[in-house]
Amino acid sequence: MKLKFLMFAMILALSALSACGNGGEMEAEMNHDQSGEDEVRSLEVDLEVPETAGTGEAVEFTAHVHSNGENVTDADKVMFEVLQGKESLEMIEAEHDQNGVYSIEYTFDEAGTFTVISHVDALQLHTMPQAEITVE
Repeated sequence: MKLKFLMFAMILALSALSACGNGGEMEAEMNHDQSGEDEVRSLEVDLEVPETAGTGEAVEFTAHVHSNGENVTDADKVMFEVLQGKESLEMIEAEHDQNGVYSIEYTFDEAGTFTVISHVDALQLHTMPQAEITVE
């Protein structure tokens, strides 16, 4: 009987110790918001596309990429996609100009209404704002 009680006490003690063994790590994980390193980041893009353009006229598309009030100058990828209806006509990668602004020049060959989508990958986030342009 004493042996059974002793075995039960040892198992109970081991269980209690193993359950408490991760306490320091768990507490550190639960309080991660106090370290300042795990700040929630947003990804915002201000897409600028002219409302109208003429065929054969070069127009500029710009995307101002920023996060939490700061310019993003090192986005992983910024691409402009031009669509006519649902058909994608072209996808062009943009280069960083300055102050978080990425831009390209584009020339439309024909008249119509087009959609421009900026595909932006930065800070492990992705966003796709879009705008329309009418070409006459």
